[in-house]
Amino acid sequence: MSPSRLFRFRNITLKTRLTLAVAIFFVSSLVLLYVLASSVFESALEKLIVARQSSLIANVGNEIDQKVELRKNALIRLASDLGSDDIAHEKIQSFLERYHSLDGLFDNLAVFDLRGDLLANLDNPETRGQLNVSSRDYFQRALEKKRITISSPLKSGISGRPLVVICVPVFDPGGRMLLVLMGTIELTQDSFLADLATAKIGDQGYFYVLTTEGVFVTHPDHRRILKNSRELPDKNQIPVSAFAALEGNLTTNDDSKDEAILCYRRLKSVDWLIAGVYPTSEAFSVVTKVRREAAMLGLALLLTLLLLVWWFMYWQLAPLQKLRDKVNNADVNMLVTQANKTYPKDEIGDLAKAFDDAMIKRRDAEAALSASEKKLRLIADNMSAFIAYVDYQEKYTFVNKRIEHLFGLTAQQAIGKTIKQISTPEFYRHTKPYVAQVLNGEWTCFERRAERYGYWEWDRVTYVPDFNKSGQVDGFFVLVEDVTEFKRVQDDLMRSEKRVRTITDNVPAMIAYVDANERYQFCNRNYGLIPGLEPAHLLGKTVAEVFGEQSYLELKGNMERALHGEKVSFERYAPERDIKRFLQYEYVPDINAEGATMGYYSMVIDITARKEAELRLAASEGLLRTIADNIPAFVSLIDSENRYQFVNRPYEAWFDLPLSEIRCQPVLSLLSGAMQQEHHVHYKLAMAGEKTEFETEITVAGKTGHYHATYVPQYDGSGKVVGVNTLVNDISDAKAVERQLLALARFDTLTGLPNRNQINERMEQASARSLRTGRLMSVMFLDVDKFKSINDSLGHHAGDLVLQEFATRLKHCIRQTDLAGRLAGDEFVIVLEGLNMHNEADMVASKIVQAMTTPFDIEGKPLMVTTSIGVAISSDHNSNAGEMLKKADEALYLAKKAGRNNFKVLQLE
Repeated sequence: MSPSRLFRFRNITLKTRLTLAVAIFFVSSLVLLYVLASSVFESALEKLIVARQSSLIANVGNEIDQKVELRKNALIRLASDLGSDDIAHEKIQSFLERYHSLDGLFDNLAVFDLRGDLLANLDNPETRGQLNVSSRDYFQRALEKKRITISSPLKSGISGRPLVVICVPVFDPGGRMLLVLMGTIELTQDSFLADLATAKIGDQGYFYVLTTEGVFVTHPDHRRILKNSRELPDKNQIPVSAFAALEGNLTTNDDSKDEAILCYRRLKSVDWLIAGVYPTSEAFSVVTKVRREAAMLGLALLLTLLLLVWWFMYWQLAPLQKLRDKVNNADVNMLVTQANKTYPKDEIGDLAKAFDDAMIKRRDAEAALSASEKKLRLIADNMSAFIAYVDYQEKYTFVNKRIEHLFGLTAQQAIGKTIKQISTPEFYRHTKPYVAQVLNGEWTCFERRAERYGYWEWDRVTYVPDFNKSGQVDGFFVLVEDVTEFKRVQDDLMRSEKRVRTITDNVPAMIAYVDANERYQFCNRNYGLIPGLEPAHLLGKTVAEVFGEQSYLELKGNMERALHGEKVSFERYAPERDIKRFLQYEYVPDINAEGATMGYYSMVIDITARKEAELRLAASEGLLRTIADNIPAFVSLIDSENRYQFVNRPYEAWFDLPLSEIRCQPVLSLLSGAMQQEHHVHYKLAMAGEKTEFETEITVAGKTGHYHATYVPQYDGSGKVVGVNTLVNDISDAKAVERQLLALARFDTLTGLPNRNQINERMEQASARSLRTGRLMSVMFLDVDKFKSINDSLGHHAGDLVLQEFATRLKHCIRQTDLAGRLAGDEFVIVLEGLNMHNEADMVASKIVQAMTTPFDIEGKPLMVTTSIGVAISSDHNSNAGEMLKKADEALYLAKKAGRNNFKVLQLE
């Protein structure tokens, strides 16, 4: 707000301002409440509408899926009948005409041979032999995939109406593909999608269906049907990015910027998407009405409140108006001198009395402050340190005369100026961080070096923050002391202490200082450990005098290097003076400020124990290497950084690398595949102190085998884990035996079918899936009719051949997802899952009975074998495996009672 506008606002009376403030607060609260309520209401309503529309789309989609599945199942049954009857081509037309009952599901039915020639046409028999569909993509896909296919939407060449074609391959009992059965469905027929084009959501919403390629299957605008949505999109089009999703919803805008709620769902039976569009203007019409009524009510309340607030403020502030007039018209001097004046006994009277008392105290304080400032100025100007006060704007409000020496200004010239204005840019850059620190409330002290009048001076600067009653920093006090002389003495002291600190930092050891003439100037008491030497007797003697000419010649080269300013470190065996120990030497040159070498510091450490340990370790490692390289396992030590520190010889074959290139390499850089993850997990457990074992597959020298790995923590002397020892053994042979035993435990050795253990296990799993999906399942109990007489007459070997051939034919009669197993003797069990209708189990049982009619070839002789089958079918709420097997046994009894070579069906209650 500009100063002129703020001034005009303050010219308004207090009661008017308070009234406006209350009104603004009330309006803001009312608007906020209105916006929040509307937002919550609209959000809840939108969720409800989207959920309702999604449910509607799901119901419509399920209805379409049921229609498509009904037509698929009808064609599958018709194809099964057509293939099982082995009908000649000239009789297919008459066979097809027996199924006019399917006219309600299909607009036409036709049969084509594998070359694409028309063999039968339900509606137009005269077109036989006149049509070939071998070039049609849906016909080609049916031949290629050998299963039911549905074409993309296309235009009928006869009626010109949109339709789809369902193709079903026809197979003979032996599984050979004979024919292709086709059923056409017009998309606009009343029993399929015609009602969807006219259906509405509310008054303005609608549905449409399109393929995942973007082709409209149905739409309220019939001109769009069979058109690609990319060329002629709907105004509320499903985005291409959503075609791969199963379902979803979003808000769309058309060209007129009208929003709509779009819900879509992928159909299960066919690769189509169904979408529902509901305009938001209709969906949220109730929200608009509620907003309008709420706005009118709020405006009425606001006007009423403004009148009441203005009247209340006028009534309450009337006494204050009188006090203001009194203060404006009163003489200030008179207010100060009237000490015995009486005041009204209310808040206004208290305010008037407080005003007069404040004026009296102010007069007294000003007098006392003036006297105090004179005394403070006298003391400060006679101090050798610089004293000042700087406010929060970095302006000096008080300085003593010392400022003339620091900055060349008088006290009068510095008052009111900032630190930046009276100092150089470099000085201000150095000082600014400390100023910011003290203004943040931190007591600050630092030293600085400055050149004044041709000399370098050192200042110790102290900043002390000045806090007001509310805890805020109003400014800070400055104290600057001259510490130039102190810094000079301090530097001299640091140089004198440098030699002592260097020596003491290297204790325990034999420490000495040798000057440039190679004479000892200092040696510590550890030199007394050398036989025949006393530290006090060494001072002033040369190295050659102390240790002899032979030892001096060995040390001379390193001493010269140290005297030339080079730090020297070396090891040697010292036989002189009966020392007979391994020693570590460190020579540190002593260089003065001019760069000249004054001598060197000598530090000698006894490393005999370490050297002997290294020799013992080398011998031990050699023995360990010999053993480890000759055992048939992978042995390694991995350090705390997950790197190989030791590996035995077999690792060369594993990684196809020499040992020198494996050691010290990160383990994860050499491992690959699943072994990386398994190693990482068990390595972390071992580093945590836990012994761990696991099995894995490893490829060694191009051969993959099973291996057992053991990870054991490696501890140091303090009990800390410093690495991991690993042992990896080849267990491939044991695993092969284990797999063979597992196969024998789950499969029948004669027929190769699952045995009783696996049958019971998989029946329980199938039962659980049936209850979860709600789809039917069937259990068949069957045996070989009069098998005992076959064994008795032909022998057990012939009986075994019959059971093997019987099992083979069973496997050809069921799907790959179904189960055929042998219980015992000639008893077999079949489990069918995912059934849609009861008669699907009938078809499989009939197929099995039919498959056994072909004579068995037993050692070159034909043998007629039949079977009896008991079929149990689950109910909607019961698919218990034990009960179904029992029910199938009852049905088998009925089939045998009925004369064998047939099947009977019972359903669970």
